[in-house]
Amino acid sequence: MKIKSLSIFLCAFLWLGSFAGNAWAQARDLDDVVKHGQLRVALYKEFSPFSDDGKGVDVELAGLLAARLGVKLEILWFDADEKVDDDMRNMVWKGTVLGYGPADVMLHVPIDQTYTARNGNVLFFAPYYREKFAIARNVEKIEKLDTMDPIRTARIGVEIETYPDTVLLSADSGAYRSSIVHFKSGSEAVDALKKGDVGAVMAMQSELEAGLAGTTGFEISEVPLPLVSRRQWVIGMAVKAGHDKLAQELQKAVNGLAEKGEIAALFKRHGIAYRAP
Repeated sequence: MKIKSLSIFLCAFLWLGSFAGNAWAQARDLDDVVKHGQLRVALYKEFSPFSDDGKGVDVELAGLLAARLGVKLEILWFDADEKVDDDMRNMVWKGTVLGYGPADVMLHVPIDQTYTARNGNVLFFAPYYREKFAIARNVEKIEKLDTMDPIRTARIGVEIETYPDTVLLSADSGAYRSSIVHFKSGSEAVDALKKGDVGAVMAMQSELEAGLAGTTGFEISEVPLPLVSRRQWVIGMAVKAGHDKLAQELQKAVNGLAEKGEIAALFKRHGIAYRAP
């Protein structure tokens, strides 16, 4: 009886807390952002080189945006959900069931017709970078990578349960399965490459460039698989639908930073070759 009563109490407490949290934390348009003197920006946790341990490209970009608006920056850190759609629901327009979020703006969202079409509660804007997958390799172990043949016998690291993992498991009828070494993250895979534990790593090109910055004996090249080499995507920002004023002001800020070369310089500071959207 006591256990049942306690369970009912906890459920009621969590429900009320969720209601109160969502009532308080609402995504705000420009006027409210300026009024409160604060811009809440949603950033992914453990997403090097963009946002990890309080550092990264997106962290610095968020700071520049807040400065342009003349307000303070507050970062709402969050873990990636199963789908980007879930992330945008939690961090852009609704908030989580426990009352965390939403933010005023979320960075590092895909600017893509597919996402736009199925996310009517979100306004996408301000593309600021173009991403793709690549392979980094130890040139002593793999001199050239014109085809995938060297991967048949070399150890290649990938982050588990990611697109590179799926591709290598299935490409060419599973010819590279025995070569795959799984890691918890792309950065761990890059560390293994630098230590000589694997001969190559397939990951986002930005991740490879930042991880290998300042090193020698490694090269980054396109994945010699047409399905992968053609796959590129643009990343930008998102606010709640209807918050046009905030989107327009942030777009102006991004345009100004790009024109002055500050965005390109920001990527360069993190060892990443800037690819304009």
